[in-house]
Amino acid sequence: MGPSSSPENFLLFLWISGICGGLAQAQLMKKDNCTNYQLVFERVFSVPGDAAMLNSTLLSPDVFDFTAVPFNITWFSTKTGQEMRNETGRILVLQETLWFLNTTMDDDGEYFAVVRTPSQCYMQSTRLVINLPEAGECGRPQKAHDTLTNGVADRVNCLLGDYVEKLDSYGISSSVMWYKGCDPIPKDPSSQIYYDKNKLAFYKVNTQDNGNYTCTLTFTLDGVTVTVSETTEATVNDNYSLAPQVHEPQKEIIKEAIGSRFTKRCLVFVPGVGIPFVDVIWLVDRTVMFDSRPSERIYTSDLRLWTQDKPKGVWLERLLIFAKLKKEDFYINYTCRVFSSRGYPDEYFTLLPTDPNIILPIGLVFGGVTVLFVISVTVYHVFRIDIVLSFRRAFPVLYTNKDLDGKLYDAYVAYPNPGASGFSDAVEKFALQTLPEVLEQACGYKLFIAGRDGLPGQAIVDSVDENLQASRRVLLLYTASTFIKERHTSGTGSNNNNITKTGEEVDQIQSRTSEGDGSLGFGGDDKTFSDTRQHLECVASLNRALLEGSLKVILVELEEITPAQLAVFPESVRHLRKKQGAVCWWKALQTRQKRRTRREDEGKDSQVSPSLSPSSRFWKEIRYHMPVRGKRAVYPEKTALLNL
Repeated sequence: MGPSSSPENFLLFLWISGICGGLAQAQLMKKDNCTNYQLVFERVFSVPGDAAMLNSTLLSPDVFDFTAVPFNITWFSTKTGQEMRNETGRILVLQETLWFLNTTMDDDGEYFAVVRTPSQCYMQSTRLVINLPEAGECGRPQKAHDTLTNGVADRVNCLLGDYVEKLDSYGISSSVMWYKGCDPIPKDPSSQIYYDKNKLAFYKVNTQDNGNYTCTLTFTLDGVTVTVSETTEATVNDNYSLAPQVHEPQKEIIKEAIGSRFTKRCLVFVPGVGIPFVDVIWLVDRTVMFDSRPSERIYTSDLRLWTQDKPKGVWLERLLIFAKLKKEDFYINYTCRVFSSRGYPDEYFTLLPTDPNIILPIGLVFGGVTVLFVISVTVYHVFRIDIVLSFRRAFPVLYTNKDLDGKLYDAYVAYPNPGASGFSDAVEKFALQTLPEVLEQACGYKLFIAGRDGLPGQAIVDSVDENLQASRRVLLLYTASTFIKERHTSGTGSNNNNITKTGEEVDQIQSRTSEGDGSLGFGGDDKTFSDTRQHLECVASLNRALLEGSLKVILVELEEITPAQLAVFPESVRHLRKKQGAVCWWKALQTRQKRRTRREDEGKDSQVSPSLSPSSRFWKEIRYHMPVRGKRAVYPEKTALLNL
């Protein structure tokens, strides 16, 4: 192997050492079941020959109660996996702090501290970075950056405060020397510059103060005198800012109502040029408000700023927002405080409750009742049928038992018979199949349907009159053409009220059917029979509904009726349709068709047709108008509630 292989061997050695160190750390975690707090974000930078301090943050109340629980700390090198022990003039272990008194390039790497208590184990890593000084430059290669304001007093901070604080805790004295570039800065009382361990201060900054400033801390530890340095690159800026001025609040007393939303702004003016390094905060009873989330009840807004030319300066504004004022928010001073290099001015306001106001509660109650009433009326109007049907089903004992009223049928079904105007196979199927399937079989109603329940040979007038008398309701089924013929054959030149003529029409039909041998019975001519029965059913039921008020007629619209078709309907039908409306079967068919199309598009099918379900909209409307199947015995008194 030649000399050129030496660097390769060295790198190989480092790689093997890293692997071994990582394995050692993993084995330690597995063996002691340590909680790993991972690598500390802040790195420690140093140069060969300087001191370096690695400080573990495991001794914290957030980790464990180190003031009450006994513990011990051990430091390890991640590179070698070996425990770090005291080495005279080189390494010093003092509890949570690992000191390197004379760093070398070999010290670069990660070091982890292990804290053990009788029941727990914790570990945390810290990174030490060793950089070689840059050739031809004084100071540290790793520099901080700061800005000095031209023409005013300013300062450069020394970044060795942690070292000074730690040495003070040991009772060890230290001294600081400042350098600009490579030249030391003397302590001259007549100079425009003075310094201490924390800062280098300028009475008045000028453009010549640009440059690198290094603070070097000298101290003696473990019998060895060592130094550590930090360098800051300072840039002189022409911008400046003077002492902030708080314009709002101004020792105000503000009254607000409990429960209301309240906003107060802190308005600050900073004279100067450029954007100042100023922060504005709110304090609530000496507690800083850090919350800026609207989800909190009390929060602050983001800081808003804008510039002004005359006089030159910047306005800053931060809002204090109460989403809802509570009792504990009153009789407290709320302070707006400004943080700047020019001072910490503040102002405050006091919040008090307003005098009681009864107008607002009364208005709120009245408005709430009004809104509730409108909502209730709207809900009842929209869901009236569902509400009434649910009430009937839940409380049948509140309704009269209709089986005791002497009626045989719940409803008389009047529909266009074969050969009559408006007759079709669909109408007949609906009357003879659909209605019985739902109302009789599913809902338990009893229907009279002419053509199914009539007695053979019975006269039309007798059949219609007797069965209407024995029925509680009339289901009048009609299509667009049902009443057209009747309208044209009953005097088209008259506009008299047909409602007042229904009684006369019944008498005329009775007189016609009483002549002869009952030719209008079930054995008569089909066309004459159909038209006469249809006309008689319509006239007789409307007479009882509109004039006598002894029977309720339910209009069932089988086809969509246009305004032109409705205009030729009998005036009594139009009057009843306008007064109580009609139950539209054709709407149910349209809804069923839409649902069927949607299910086909989705690749689904349904075994039960929605239009034949008693819970569908159409059948709910029919059931709403049908007699109530109550269980209460008949009493003379009635209430408005039972008429639902």
